[in-house]
Amino acid sequence: MRAVLGETFRLLGRHLYLFTLLSLTVWLPVHVLLNYLEFFEPGEDAVGRALRIVLTAQVVLDPFVVSAMLSALARIKQGVPAGYWQVLAEGFGAWPRLMLVRFMILWVLLLPSLGWLAVYGAAPAIQLMGGLVLLAVSVAIVLLLVRFAVVDSAVVLGGGSPITVWRQAAELTAGQRWTIFGTATVIFALIFGLAVVGGQLVRMVPGANHFVVRVLFDCALAVGQSLFTIALFLFYWRRQGIPAPTEPVAT
Repeated sequence: MRAVLGETFRLLGRHLYLFTLLSLTVWLPVHVLLNYLEFFEPGEDAVGRALRIVLTAQVVLDPFVVSAMLSALARIKQGVPAGYWQVLAEGFGAWPRLMLVRFMILWVLLLPSLGWLAVYGAAPAIQLMGGLVLLAVSVAIVLLLVRFAVVDSAVVLGGGSPITVWRQAAELTAGQRWTIFGTATVIFALIFGLAVVGGQLVRMVPGANHFVVRVLFDCALAVGQSLFTIALFLFYWRRQGIPAPTEPVAT
């Protein structure tokens, strides 16, 4: 796990310019829109509106970013130049397939929320039983997410179909799942911690709760989330048995 985390941070740091461009291609306009609506167009349904925008971006637009990043990572690991427009073009080809995969994952992730809405307001005994069932469902979802953790790479780089790629992804994570879980947990804790601390600072420091500051902070977190894509790519790549290039790649 330590080796994967170390290489993840090295790749992001060494190619920060490229990954920042790729991430902000989608997330800069999204965060500008979200913060504009929050600061200048607040409304009664502000939370629901923001949630709909984020979910749409995650399902429709983020797969484009991830596809381009995975293409860039594959080029970097093979010692092939990885230019911005080049990897965007390659990512565009895999975008529809990955978008369908992300749509399927989203519905699985929404199951606990839909289940809670079903039991909300019911009798206490039903709420208790429903809560236990939802807890079991949530644990099962986490296990499935770890089992299919490299599905993005299998779709984009392996050319897998959104319907048949799941078996390939499960085979690629076999023997690595605890390490994948630990690595993802560390990255999640880091980004979540930064988001909480940064959010508190923005609220506490006079004048920091500003439209521009919030956009910049949200964009920095979006770039940081590239760590997930890089780390999971490395778990996929280590199973491919492709030797590292003798010369470092330029971006």
